[in-house]
Amino acid sequence: MAETVLIAHRGMDDTHPENTIPAFEAAFNLGMGIEFDIAMTSDGELVVIHDDTVDRTTDGTGRVAQMSFEEIRQLDAGSWKGSEFAGAVVPSFDEVLELVSSTSKVDTAIALDVKVLQPGIINKICDALTQHNLMARTVGIGVIARSVDVRRRFYEGSAEFQRSAVAESAETLPLALTDPYSNWIYARFVPSESDVEATHAAGKKMLASGDAVSSDVNEAQRAASVAPDALLTWHPTELHRRVTDSD
Repeated sequence: MAETVLIAHRGMDDTHPENTIPAFEAAFNLGMGIEFDIAMTSDGELVVIHDDTVDRTTDGTGRVAQMSFEEIRQLDAGSWKGSEFAGAVVPSFDEVLELVSSTSKVDTAIALDVKVLQPGIINKICDALTQHNLMARTVGIGVIARSVDVRRRFYEGSAEFQRSAVAESAETLPLALTDPYSNWIYARFVPSESDVEATHAAGKKMLASGDAVSSDVNEAQRAASVAPDALLTWHPTELHRRVTDSD
């Protein structure tokens, strides 16, 4: 049975400042993949940050789309989590991809959460992933998973980009499997072994996620037992310990 890749939500965000290089390095040290969010600055740079403002996770204020890359880079993105992380910065997309390329060993290294389709962002994402040879190791989620039109646009940007289609339940899985523009199923429920088998039979992979999986470490462990291709968790330290102990 194939081994499920555990995907750490915004890196090891239970112990490190989310969406920073230290959080991602900690995940890779445990053999995990990473989930992260991207946004575009006013001067067209892609940065790794969850919110549309810098207020919550840095010592600055302002909307990401209205700030330049250099303005954002001056901010401290680590001290809010602990003094030991002081000086951590908001990383660029390119910096994170370079870290993944040089450090990560898992097949599915990135779950890429795209929340807003700003002009030109699809080409920027596809070009960067191609440059770092990470197309096959990245799965797109967020707005990609929820819109067939967005999946089509990414397909037109690059047919190699791995696109997920959401299935909110086992009952909606068969319909999601018919989606013509997806390589993955973004399963927002605890899948059964037969759900995983049906996904593979359709030539797709499965990422288990959603509140039922990501927020409850017991349910995440149960989902991991049926070996989806990847599993997104909000409790990466504890889930990794449990899965490792059960091996």
